[in-house]
Amino acid sequence: MKKQFYLCYRETLNRLHLKKHIVIALFVGSILNILNQFDAISNLNFVNLNVFKVVITYLIPFSVSVYSAATINQQEK
Repeated sequence: MKKQFYLCYRETLNRLHLKKHIVIALFVGSILNILNQFDAISNLNFVNLNVFKVVITYLIPFSVSVYSAATINQQEK
């Protein structure tokens, strides 16, 4: 488990990879946020927008992207 965290940490230190992970998270997270909170977003009623869900919805694709890239890089070595 400690090894996976270290590999993910190293993956985020690479600026080029980090930029790609952020772009993936923004793209996938935006689609998921629109699907999950369509009523609040479509009515521009940001008071009813659940901030915790927004943060988690962007964090999960970012984490998956970093983890998958780290494990693929480990297998290639």
